[in-house]
Amino acid sequence: MLIGVKKRFVFVANSKTASTSIEQALGNHAEIMRGGTAQHKHIYMRDALSEYAFLFNQPGYAPDSFFRFGVMRDPIDWIQSWYRYRRGNKVANPLPEDLSFEDFWTRKDWNIQRANGAKHLQRDFFIDTDGKMLVDYIIPYHEIGFHFGAICDALGVKRSLPRKNVSKIRRTGTNLPDDLLAEMRTFYAEDYALLEGVADLNSTGSRKLDTLSAA
Repeated sequence: MLIGVKKRFVFVANSKTASTSIEQALGNHAEIMRGGTAQHKHIYMRDALSEYAFLFNQPGYAPDSFFRFGVMRDPIDWIQSWYRYRRGNKVANPLPEDLSFEDFWTRKDWNIQRANGAKHLQRDFFIDTDGKMLVDYIIPYHEIGFHFGAICDALGVKRSLPRKNVSKIRRTGTNLPDDLLAEMRTFYAEDYALLEGVADLNSTGSRKLDTLSAA
């Protein structure tokens, strides 16, 4: 997660969505950078508001005075990326090399479902506990170059997005059966609903970004 106090932006680092690349691109413009382990850097916006209240509670620095954004990936593509990453990269909790994606999905480990039974959803990075949106803009991952470039232009920073921390395994390897795809789409229905509405969110967010950049 990044907070640019002077540039007035907050970047919420969703997992497996080029967050490391964006952190490198914007790091020099952020007075606060929350990096390190996945548990440390991938913090929900609602938790950031609490943890960095010393900033956001100051006069003139309310959360709404910042352009708050993140990146969201197609949910099925997102969980397949997690699967490839944990199978092919050196990580603290790797998956067995012979574990199929179907078996990975059946296991419902922490990438998919939390210990308390709650779904692991991307939308949680961007909303409060009542479902209220806390960010101004969500970049669709498959269009990251266009959207991030536009944000950089508005912030007055260099357009640059290096490829960092990518999965070494580039493809899952097999086509998933239709019944599994249907199950996954149902499981991630809330994430898909959010993705379908990002155009309206981003339209409003773009106007806010223009206002902040002109100030």
